[in-house]
Order: sequence, then C-alpha cells, then structure tokens
Amino acid sequence: MVTIKHSEKLMKIKINTAIAKYKTSAIFRGFVATLIGSGASKILFVAVTFVGSNMLGKEQFGELSFVRNTLDMFLCVCALNYSSLCTKLTTEANKQDSAIHKLALVFLFTFCLCVGCGLLLLVAPKSVMTNLFSTSMVVAFFRVAGILFPIFILQPLLEGVLRGLQKFKLIGYLQTASSLIYLIAMFLGIRSGGLKGAFYAVVIYYVCYSFMCLFFLCKSIDVLSQIKRIHGFWSERQSIYKLILPVFLMSFIDAPSYWIAQVILSKYGGIESVGSMVAIMQLTNLAILIPNYFSSTFIAFAGEYNAQKQYDLYYVKFDQFGKLFMTIGISITVILSVISPFILRLYGSDFVSDWPALIYGSLCIPILMLLSLYKIDLILREHQQILFYIAIVWNGIWLLSLIALVKVGVAPINSFFISRAIGAFIYVALVWGDYSKGKKVRYTKS
Repeated sequence: MVTIKHSEKLMKIKINTAIAKYKTSAIFRGFVATLIGSGASKILFVAVTFVGSNMLGKEQFGELSFVRNTLDMFLCVCALNYSSLCTKLTTEANKQDSAIHKLALVFLFTFCLCVGCGLLLLVAPKSVMTNLFSTSMVVAFFRVAGILFPIFILQPLLEGVLRGLQKFKLIGYLQTASSLIYLIAMFLGIRSGGLKGAFYAVVIYYVCYSFMCLFFLCKSIDVLSQIKRIHGFWSERQSIYKLILPVFLMSFIDAPSYWIAQVILSKYGGIESVGSMVAIMQLTNLAILIPNYFSSTFIAFAGEYNAQKQYDLYYVKFDQFGKLFMTIGISITVILSVISPFILRLYGSDFVSDWPALIYGSLCIPILMLLSLYKIDLILREHQQILFYIAIVWNGIWLLSLIALVKVGVAPINSFFISRAIGAFIYVALVWGDYSKGKKVRYTKS
C-alpha cells in the first residue's frame, strides 16, 4: 500500500515537472515571438526620434515631444492602462461568460470616456486651449485629435485582447508595420511641412495602428459568435466599481503626474530640457524593453495559472523571473552609465552634456523591471483598488521630491530623474508587499 502511494506521488511529481517545463517553453516561445516583432518596432521608433531630433532641432523637437507626451496622457487616462485588464479578461473568456461581459464593459466605458474628452477639446474656448497648449498649431492638432480619440483607443484595447489570445507573433508584425509607417510619415511630414508635418505623422500612426489591430482581430476570431456572448453584459456592472473605475482613477493620477513633472521641468529648465528628458526616457525604456516584452507575454500565461488555481507553478515562476530581472537590471544600469556620453551623441551634440541625468535615469531600470513583473500579480488578483492607492503615494512622492530638489538648486533635468527614482522605489516596495501578502494567504489556504 505504501509502495503504491509512493509510486503515485512520484508520478504526480513527474507530471507536474513535465507540465512546468512545457509551460515555461510556451512562455519563452511567446516571448521570442514578441521580442523579434516588437523589438524591431521599437528600433524603428528610436529611429523616428533620431529623425525628429536631428531634422527639427532641440527646441522644435521639445515642442513635438510635449505634444506627443500630452496626447499619451489623454490616451493613458482613457485606454492604455486597460490593456493588461483586457489581456486578463480575454484569458478567462473561453471558460467564463462573465469575463467577456466585463470585457464589453471595459470597451464601452473607454469609448464613452474618449468621446467625452474629445468633445471637451472640440468645444473648449480658444483662449483656454491657447493658454493650455501655448500655440495655435498645437491647439489645432488637439482639436483634430479629440475627434479621433475613439479610434485611437482601439489600438491598446485590441492589442490587449490579442495578447490574451496569445497572438504574440501577430502583435509583433503589427507593431513593426505601424512603426515603419510612423518613420516614413515623420520623415516625409517634416520634409514637407516641418513641425506641422510631424504632428500629422503622429495622427497617421495612431489611426493606422488602430485599424490594423481591428482588421486582424476580426480575422483571428469569429466576431459574430463573440458578439452573441456579450448579451446580458450589464449583469456584471459591479465590475465598473471594482475593476474599471480604479484603473481609470489610477490613470488619472499617473499620466497627469508625468505631465505635471514635465511642466515643472520646462518651467525651471526650459523647453530644451523636455527634449533631453524624452531622449533619456527613451534610452532607459529601450534598456528595459526585453524584460517588459517578457512581462507582457507572461501575463497571458500567468492568467491561465491563476484561473486554474495552479498557485505552486504561479509563484515559482514569479520568484524565478524576479531574480532574473534584478540581475539583468543591475547589469544594464552599469553598462548604460558607462556609455552615457557616447550614446547621447546619437541625438545630437547638444544632448551630450546631459549624461549625468542619464546615469540618474538608469537607476530606475532594475526597479521598473521588477515593477512590470509584480504588477501582473495585483492585476490578476483584481487588486486594482490597491494599485490606485499606491499610485497616489508614489506620484505624490515623485512630484514633491522634484519640487524640493529644484528648489535646493539641483539641475532641473537631474532633479527629474532623481525624484523619479525615489518615487519608483516606493512604488515597487509597496507592490512587492502586497504580492508577498497574497502569496502567503494563498499558500495558507491551499
């Protein structure tokens, strides 16, 4: 009898080990597909920045960066932060009608939100718009962008759905194609119309990307059958308060905080410092590109483990990848700090003097890598309300630290990245605390 039980136990261990290896292999296959396709798109996106900074000059590139960042703020508030939620709900939709009902509510909520924001930009008095956006050219851009907001939001939401369907290779193709369109549009736009042409290129990029996502999603699934499943979605309206509104409020804190920090930077350091900040942010974001791609792939698989209550495998993977991320992050920080003056020269000789800010910015790399991983756990456990409270804390610390550093005489561009590192450290510490608490509770129950 003991021998039989022992054999059953060994067989169970072998089966679990085989499943773990297979799932790890599937994660890495998805990651490689994402890396090849999306990595190529980011390289093209960096090329867009090089084209913009060299063809426009530091001042006009700073103005273009301000417009792009402001547009990103609107899109972040309206849709971008819902992408991970769309991925989570899509992974559950095959087994639960409630998940697809919640997904329908996400799309409805974000659409209404974008229409509202667009109308505000369209009907706002010209004097108010001019005070907010400085020039008539920028005002005209945002009037047009406001009309197109409902189209712009399709891209992040549909991309989240495609990721939940594990269409990683397709996402990579779409990102690469859209980035190539952006590069061509930016070059031709600046050549023909200067800064105004660059603004048109931004609009072309968002519209093309959204319609491409919609077209290929319709080819990937039976749209009519999924629409039929949406019937009765209002029965899940409580998810508006539990899931959707916390993400909205969190977005309403994160994106405006970045915009406010940008305004503080431009006030004390001039519009040229915004261009420097964008260049450094792009370099640090590029440095964590591969780990972020991995996290965006991993959420689809972690969502399956969570839905199936495979908590042993779930937390083993999180801990394993957390150690790997920390090691990679520290290594990237050291390398980027050493080559900072040389890599900034790619943006133009005016940017080389900002190398200390790049070193300060690189301190965030290991922190942000861990954050991209452990936020997945809170999203999957539907702890969006906790993420909202954490967002208030870390953004408040970031802005207060930035103001304090500028006031005591630290260079504005350096203050921006030092204060960001302080806030990000608090952010990841709080997220890690909730992750550890959830891990302990789940292991205790199991």
